[in-house]
Amino acid sequence: GGNGGFNIYKYHYPKQRVGKHRHDGAPVGVAGTIELLNSRVISTQPIVSFDWSSDREGLCCMSSLDQTLRVFIVTKLEKY
Repeated sequence: GGNGGFNIYKYHYPKQRVGKHRHDGAPVGVAGTIELLNSRVISTQPIVSFDWSSDREGLCCMSSLDQTLRVFIVTKLEKY
């Protein structure tokens, strides 16, 4: 967050995605949990843009305030 670090998380859906409010019984959304899969410092400056490739799984690019464009391949995504 803010220092050029890059984190990959996996979101786990809750067993019930809708619950009941404890006071009036109205339906409320239930948040899931996240799991940190990997964390790396990519740059000494903050990352200001990021995009996943729509047709190549695991391919992404990002730019940071040190005026660089980086292309990465994230592997083993199918294991999670």
